Order: sequence, then structure tokens, then C-alpha cells
Amino acid sequence: MQQGTTTHPPHPDHHPDPQQDQQPSTLTTTLLSGAIFFFLLYGYFLLRPLREAMGVQRSMSDLRTLFLITCAASLIISLAFGSLVSRANPRRFITIGYRAVIACLLVFVLALLTLPDDLKLYSGYVFYVWLSIVNLFMVSVFWGFMADTWSLELAKKLYPTIGVGGTLGAILGSYTAWTTADLIGPIWQMLAACLCFEGAIQTMRRVKQTTTQHQQPDRSPQNQPIGGTWHQGATTLLRSPYLLGIGLYITLVAVSSTLIYFTQANIVSEAEEELTQRIALFAQLDLYAQIATLLVQLFVTAKLIKHLGIAFALSIIPIITLLGFIALAWVSDQPDIEPWQVFAVLAIFSAVHRATRYAIIRPARETLFSVVSRHEKYKSKPIIDVFLYRGGDVAGTGIESALAGAAVGLWGMVMVAAPLAALWSGLAIALGIMQHARNQSVSPDTQPPQEIPS
Repeated sequence: MQQGTTTHPPHPDHHPDPQQDQQPSTLTTTLLSGAIFFFLLYGYFLLRPLREAMGVQRSMSDLRTLFLITCAASLIISLAFGSLVSRANPRRFITIGYRAVIACLLVFVLALLTLPDDLKLYSGYVFYVWLSIVNLFMVSVFWGFMADTWSLELAKKLYPTIGVGGTLGAILGSYTAWTTADLIGPIWQMLAACLCFEGAIQTMRRVKQTTTQHQQPDRSPQNQPIGGTWHQGATTLLRSPYLLGIGLYITLVAVSSTLIYFTQANIVSEAEEELTQRIALFAQLDLYAQIATLLVQLFVTAKLIKHLGIAFALSIIPIITLLGFIALAWVSDQPDIEPWQVFAVLAIFSAVHRATRYAIIRPARETLFSVVSRHEKYKSKPIIDVFLYRGGDVAGTGIESALAGAAVGLWGMVMVAAPLAALWSGLAIALGIMQHARNQSVSPDTQPPQEIPS
């Protein structure tokens, strides 16, 4: 009997050598997966500055309203995608979904070319809401595809490496948008993003070919419609403690990010002119945060998840959130403190929080979907990643508004962050335990056929 560890029968005409074929196949698939994520985030970070520029005339009140609109629209889009998932196989519905994004971008290009200036303001609002949903949707579907490709053990090992592709795309996309905005303008940036998303589609097709090359074509799960109803993702989510736990965890991630966002907005708006002269210096921390993310992904994340486990990895962000707000409140209370010094602490806190989210939390939480069924990956997951995340934005906005009305300052933020961090950390531990239990009793429907390199 051949010494291989494949979980699916080989093709009758193919006899792979496990020592020679498995490792190259895994390496190729990993590189292609990272390339998909590179294209997605390169395109998004080309568009993100446009979102801010096209909505630049919105007030803080308008921003809160846009958060509510975004949350409601995200649920509609997630359920509509669930209907598409019921009728098509992953090869088709991912392509259709991504090309719908490209088609919308072309509509925005036509709007910029033809609409009068007074209507362009409203198209900017639409673009803000649209991109706020689309970026989460595209990334969610990508990681659903990854969960359908890799087993849990390989996901723990390879997701950090795949995430490097996305970080490189974010860095280069931001740099391209920064250096070429005055040269090519928003229309060409949108068209360049269309090319990036089409590149993601074509690369994803190669990944499908790589992962199914030893399977019978009619037996490959990638060629079968997932079936079910358009609302199955929502009903399954409501009935599953595991999925609800993931949803609550992601909601708390969004709440913490929104609290930091509005804290930064308030500090900047209340600062003296001296601070505005230093903002350009602190803006460089955006780039430093991406570089820190890349370094952590390369040298820390995989080892941390492997040796300390998913529960520990997921528990890091609640601790950072609480400690960050404590540090910020303490510094702001110091006598003779300069506004730029408070902003510097906030900028460092925000950069560390963001780097942790992308470098550690993202790959760790995406492994949670490696032990769920395919309809949960493609129907329930977008609702969690898009609707519940945007719901967390709305919740964070409400908390910030209430704290601002109570005039409790940054220590009030600490009083909110402390119980949230305790709940958050306990939830992380519970999810790690539930994931382990599910992996022990995983069914063929939830575990993708995947070669394990020797």
C-alpha cells in the first residue's frame, strides 16, 4: 500500500509520489492563494482614498447615518448572495460576485464622467456605503474559499503566509494611490481596481484547478451547487452557538475599532493648530502599521497559533484594547501634557491594534470556519463578516455617542472597555474549545479533501 496521507482516492490514471507531489502542490496552492489576496487588497486600497475623498463633505452626523445605512444594506447583499450560492457552484458564484463588483465600479466611472457636480455629492455617499460593504464581502468570500480548500491543521500553518499576500497588496495599493492620485485621477484608479479584481478571479480559477487535480471531476465539491434556500445562512446562524459565538467575537472587533476611530476623530477635531502641523508625521504610522503587520505575519503568527493555540491568539486583541485605552486615559490626565503627545499615544495604540487585527486575529479567526459545513462557509459567513461587523460599527457609534453625551472622558471609555475585554477573552477561549470539539467529530461535508505534506 502506498505511503500517502490523502483523504480522497487518487485518479485511476494518476499515481502520485507523496514525497514529490504533495509538497509542491501545497506550495503552489499557498502561493496562488496569497496572490488572490494580494489582488483583492491592492484593488481595495486603490479605492479606499476615493471613498474618503468622495464623501469628504459629510459631517459627523452624516457619518453616523452612513453607518446605519451601510449596516442595513450589508444584510440585504449578504442574503442576496445566499440566494446565488444556493443555485451555483463556488466556481460560478464567486466569479459572478466579483464581476458584479467590477460592473458597479464601471457604473461609478460613468457617474464621474456624466453627472453634474451637485449630483456627484450623492454619488459619493453611495460610493462610501458601497465600498464599505464590498471590501468586507470580497474578503469574506475569499476566506470562505480558503476554508473550503484547507484542512484545519493546514489552515493554522498556512493562513499567516497567505495573509502576507494581502498585506503586500495593502502596502503597494496605498503607495500607488498616494503617489499616482494627482497623475491618473479617480477614474483610472477605479479602472485599475477592476483589473486587480479580475486578476483575483483568474488566479482563483488556478487554485481550484490545483486543489482538484487528483479528484474525479463529477465528485469534486467545487463542481456541485451548495443548494438550500436564500435565508438558510441566517437561520443556521441563529441556531448555531458556535456561529453565534464567532459573530459576537467579530462584532466586538468592530466595536473596538469604531471606538478607536471616533476617539481619534474627537482628539483631532479638538486639537490646537500645533497638532495639525504634526499630523503629516503621524500619518506615516499607517505605513509603519502595515510593515509591522507584515513582520508579525512572517515571523510570529504561525508559531504563535501552532504553539499557543487559537484561543490564546484570539485573546490578544481584547487585552490590547483595554491596555490601550488605559494608557491613553492616563496620559491625557498628566499635567502640562501637549495635544500632540496625546495624539502620538493614540496613533501608536491604533497602529498596534490594527497590526494585531490583521496579522494575528484575522488568520486565527478564519481558521474557525475550517470546521463548518460548506453552506455555513458561503451563506452564514458573509452575514457574520459583513452584516454583524457593520452592526458592530453601529453599536460602537452608539456607545461613543452615549459616552460623549455623559461627558465622562477617556476614563469612561476604559469603564466600557474593561467588561467588554473580559467578555471578549472568555468568548475567545470558548471558541477555541468548540473548534477543537468540532474538529474531532468533523464530517466529510465540513472537511475539504486535502493532501497533507509529509
